[in-house]
Amino acid sequence: MTSLQFSSWLPILLHGLRVTVLASLAGIVTSIIWGCILASLRALEIKPLSMIIRAYTSIFRNTPLLVVMFFLFYGFPMINLDLPAIACGIIAITLNEGAFVAEIIRGAIQNVKKGEIEAARSMGLSRAQVVHHIIFPLAIRDSVPMILGQSSIIIKDTSLFSMIMIIDLTAAGRQFYAKYFNPTSIWIVGLVYIALFLIFSLIGRLIERKVRVNR
Repeated sequence: MTSLQFSSWLPILLHGLRVTVLASLAGIVTSIIWGCILASLRALEIKPLSMIIRAYTSIFRNTPLLVVMFFLFYGFPMINLDLPAIACGIIAITLNEGAFVAEIIRGAIQNVKKGEIEAARSMGLSRAQVVHHIIFPLAIRDSVPMILGQSSIIIKDTSLFSMIMIIDLTAAGRQFYAKYFNPTSIWIVGLVYIALFLIFSLIGRLIERKVRVNR
């Protein structure tokens, strides 16, 4: 890779990096929020609602993310619903990863001590109040490490955005290779992804440490 080639490619690389970082952050936030909503609704133990959420999480945990992206990007226009490609990607991540987050929180909810729940019920709290004030906060605190681990997968998920014509890091590397037949760009993109994972891991450790201190 010559300096001239790199200088001409750098704007595309920076654009792809910006798309990857912003899409990852958006996907992480929306997935956690959606997963929390699903888990809290299931914790209410309303049988029809629980069955629907259980079916949803089962379907999306076993459906490849790329299939969901293709369904949103290519399928929605067939019903006259056109969404921007980046929106299709983030929604697909939210639907898929939100199902995993919901299952993580559900497992943490099952580990909440029954004594704490019974103590709250003895104070006259309704099931919804117990979930909101006791069960859910404890489950969230205990599931933080696993949620952070699941969230790191979202950074890798964004590499599929190039399949729906989004110029992310992966697409930026492919563009350079297609133009110059030089694999150096792939190595650079790989190193950037590694740097992103290391930064996210550092932030994750800081969050975990903060949670442990507050216990």
